[in-house]
Amino acid sequence: MTVPGGIGVSVGPDGKPDGISSLHTHDTSGIIHIEAPTAGQRYTLGQVLQEWGMLGGTGCIGPECSSDAGKWTVYVNGKAKTWGLTEVVLAAHDEIALVYGNEAAMIQPKYAFPPGL
Repeated sequence: MTVPGGIGVSVGPDGKPDGISSLHTHDTSGIIHIEAPTAGQRYTLGQVLQEWGMLGGTGCIGPECSSDAGKWTVYVNGKAKTWGLTEVVLAAHDEIALVYGNEAAMIQPKYAFPPGL
């Protein structure tokens, strides 16, 4: 699934952007921008999913929400992680992939970020 542009961007009645969250996307590249109001503030994948509207109240993700939230695997820089995916702390230039269902054969460990990011 493509991460949409405009996560964390509010739009006024006139259809123009009128606000932006600390966690947001500008486009469909999948890059999450963090503009923290306080230096050193910690952000998690769960906060991004909440901002996106993909995190159900039960801790499940997306339209597949059910009692079986264990089908998700989170990869950070190509390595599967064992902790809860909503607790993954966002760090500059980490490549995060969420896989639903069977474990992925290979996750690309490095993304070529555009200069200046």
